[in-house]
Amino acid sequence: MAEGRTEEEATALAASFAPPLLEGEGAKVQPDWLFRFLKGPTPIRPWLAVRMPTFGFADQEASALVHHFAAKEDIVFPFQTFEQKPPQGPAMQAALTMFGKDYFNCWNCHQQGARKPQGPPEGWAPDLTLAHERLNPDWIARWISNPQKLMPGTKMPTYYDPEDPKGSAPPDVLSGDPQKQISVLRDYVFTLGLKRTGAVGAQP
Repeated sequence: MAEGRTEEEATALAASFAPPLLEGEGAKVQPDWLFRFLKGPTPIRPWLAVRMPTFGFADQEASALVHHFAAKEDIVFPFQTFEQKPPQGPAMQAALTMFGKDYFNCWNCHQQGARKPQGPPEGWAPDLTLAHERLNPDWIARWISNPQKLMPGTKMPTYYDPEDPKGSAPPDVLSGDPQKQISVLRDYVFTLGLKRTGAVGAQP
């Protein structure tokens, strides 16, 4: 056990350095991003000293791996382009409200561009402003709905009780409708960071 840490803290620290689960990767990430990542890995958690090795894949090899992960999740070919449309009006306000400190407090753990969260790095989570180029929006919705189902043991809180999602949804946001809340959160996350690349997007 690391000096000065409890067993629970040491376990959490070890988990934060563990490689990500590859189960479901084909449904999680966009194929273009995965191809580029396999060719030249870039840090997803840049505060960690560990890195994905660079294997020097040829285009054909990287493409074969992308197709492999997609086929495991029954992803249809050819790959599709995802619409990136930020929430508007009341939907945007609902997303900002749920992201805020009085609700889900997302920026307490997630990196936001160059802005790091407070607290020790082992509690930090990936940069959400990169979601628009990395993640599949359908997977984002599934993750928000029940992160433990997709990655057992994750530190991401479960805000929507899978056994009683209606009872766990904030009652004063979008009439307490969990599906509407998850949809606007998905659209908001999926368009974060677009403003930095010149596209129309939503920044808090």
